[in-house]
Amino acid sequence: LYDRNSWLIKPATSCHDCAFVELLAIGEQRPRWFCSHWWGEPVRDFIRCVAAHQELRQQPSDPSDWSYWVCAYANRQHSLQQEINADPAQTSFFKAMSLAEGVLLILDSEATPYTRLWCAFEEHFALDESSDGRPQRPRMLLDIATSDPSSTFAHVLTDGLTNAEKEVQDVNLANRLRTYRQASFPLEVLSKGLKPKLHEAQASEPADKRHILNTIAGKPLEDEPPSCHPEYDKVNARLGGICARAGWEK
Repeated sequence: LYDRNSWLIKPATSCHDCAFVELLAIGEQRPRWFCSHWWGEPVRDFIRCVAAHQELRQQPSDPSDWSYWVCAYANRQHSLQQEINADPAQTSFFKAMSLAEGVLLILDSEATPYTRLWCAFEEHFALDESSDGRPQRPRMLLDIATSDPSSTFAHVLTDGLTNAEKEVQDVNLANRLRTYRQASFPLEVLSKGLKPKLHEAQASEPADKRHILNTIAGKPLEDEPPSCHPEYDKVNARLGGICARAGWEK
């Protein structure tokens, strides 16, 4: 995606200083799912993950009601200073997540997003029911996908049952079907998420790391962020639990 941004997205949008999606969309693109990922995975793998996820979650007949928010295509790459604020809660990322019903975390074979702090912030938002200041906000769905580099297949862990599985009247059978479906998810990828330390993840800009950690910890943005905090532990435990359960079932 770094290359695609240089060779395609920025040249195509330079004349109008717009987002790439504005060159393609004919109407409002309200995000149903927010994609959290690393720009370094092959674009074809990213597409496979989204396509597999869309098929599992059952796309509505109207495709405009099933949009995925992807930062490279949704942000104006020539005006990023207007998209990324010092306060993470004022960025385009946060605003898009606030509209979406779920986060799709896309992992490469090394599970690199677990080492990227912006991804950590996105996973924190998805897993924390009060991360936008409204205690009554229901927790978002967090689905996880990865692509098998040796084939054309992608594997998806869903947060709960899919719509098709919910239609099975026997709850135990529905849960077994989900377990069998997810058994193909690679253990070597799951193992990298068993003991995540998202608060130790890296950011390209030191200021971003300070602001993100303080936002998660509920501290003033410019303070020195705490090296440990219950909020860090909460999101690490929840994310590790997802991987542990999927690995145990497999």
